Amino acid sequence: MAGQAETIYANRKGELSMATETHHDVIVIGGGPAGSSAATFLSKQGHQVLLLEKEKFPRDHVGESLLPFCHNLFEQLGVLEQMKETFVRKPGVRFIDSDGSQSTTWCFDKVIHDHTYLSFQVGRGDFDKLLLDNARRHGATVLEETRVTGVALDGPDGTVSVQASGPDGQTANYAARFLMDCSGRDAYMATRQRLKKKYAELDRTALWTHYGGAPLRGGLEEGLSLIIYMGGDKKGWLWIFPLGPNRLTVGVVLNNAYIRTEKAKLEQLGVEDWRLALYEQELSYSRFARELLANAEMLQPLVVEGDYSYYTESKYGENYAMVGDAATFIDPIFSSGVYLAINGARKVSQGVHRRLTMPEEGNAGLVEAYKSIEGAYKMVFKLITFFYSVNTINFAQMEAVSDTIHQQHQDAMSVGHFLLAGDFFERYDEYSKVIDALQSPSIFSKYKKLVSARPSLQDTSCDVSPDLAFHRLRVIN
Repeated sequence: MAGQAETIYANRKGELSMATETHHDVIVIGGGPAGSSAATFLSKQGHQVLLLEKEKFPRDHVGESLLPFCHNLFEQLGVLEQMKETFVRKPGVRFIDSDGSQSTTWCFDKVIHDHTYLSFQVGRGDFDKLLLDNARRHGATVLEETRVTGVALDGPDGTVSVQASGPDGQTANYAARFLMDCSGRDAYMATRQRLKKKYAELDRTALWTHYGGAPLRGGLEEGLSLIIYMGGDKKGWLWIFPLGPNRLTVGVVLNNAYIRTEKAKLEQLGVEDWRLALYEQELSYSRFARELLANAEMLQPLVVEGDYSYYTESKYGENYAMVGDAATFIDPIFSSGVYLAINGARKVSQGVHRRLTMPEEGNAGLVEAYKSIEGAYKMVFKLITFFYSVNTINFAQMEAVSDTIHQQHQDAMSVGHFLLAGDFFERYDEYSKVIDALQSPSIFSKYKKLVSARPSLQDTSCDVSPDLAFHRLRVIN
């Protein structure tokens, strides 16, 4: 693998000291969902784990809506009860067409028939800290405000050496049998080995912030995620999720070509903060968002997340692996990022455990893990390109599909529910064939003739009590 016999990043003197202060089984770079979960899973298996995180938690981050398939992962991590006590419950997703005339509400209980159908809307600051503290609680050594400045993969007997600078500015050296890069969008290993490649089809930027004082309606009062198509050359979408009774996260995702055009227009008009002006402009184009936020207050500065879709083809070697956003970051339209990160961390941790405890197997465990992970990401990528295509069935109108398309295993609505719930890892080939069918011109033509005649398209409810969604009644076991 690339980089296996070289220093990835040297210190100022051009060399990485091989002297170490401590030795561990696994060093994890990054304390986000992938890193903290990997540290927990490995610690529970008896490994000595060191986690190095450059920031001090809590910290703000995009990606606040989670999938139902996270439920069992939270139980395995030992944080499920804390999640129930802390965060808004999410029963489904409502997609709204660009002109607001049609929508489809996808309720997870249509396909998940137990309490795990209720997912979560989370403030990422609190959520990420919860997972990081949980890694500590399970025995991992966690060092915050500690930035990795160098990595060498060619130590004695295949050990990994890591150099890091702590909060006091002092440099320390660490060694381990294995390195897991969970550094998020920093993509520490991939960036320094020049392995990152862009998804040209997903050249987009997200602009987002939080609002208070907006009425919860249109499904928000039940905890639903709302996704609004932007349409046209914007090739984007708008999200509105409830993070509490008086807090909404509201974001806009736009094609970068469109952003450049609008930036030039706004600057020509003398607008000082063109990003904020663009954000407010795009919100105003949605009648639902415009009316919802008319009297709302922005609770924090606007955050801009650009250049965020990329992948790496080579994700692991003899003594290291890249997990979650450190290896691939993909458009967040289906709220898949946290689930992909945590489940990917679980699978890779299993492979690392086999690598450390059964060396005669070599990387067999990692090969199995990444086969499943690659299949999941390819499935999500296909789902995203399906969403953005103008000549496919619109998720805001999909309810009509169940009358026109039938597959051997499930009808398209059931498939859609499972995909939106997060069933990516084990059945990606099966679902991929369904999406291919939905993009068939003949199917699309049949669908368009029927879509506007279904009054049920306007349903905005999953029949979940606001008391349940916002914890005023504690009835979930």
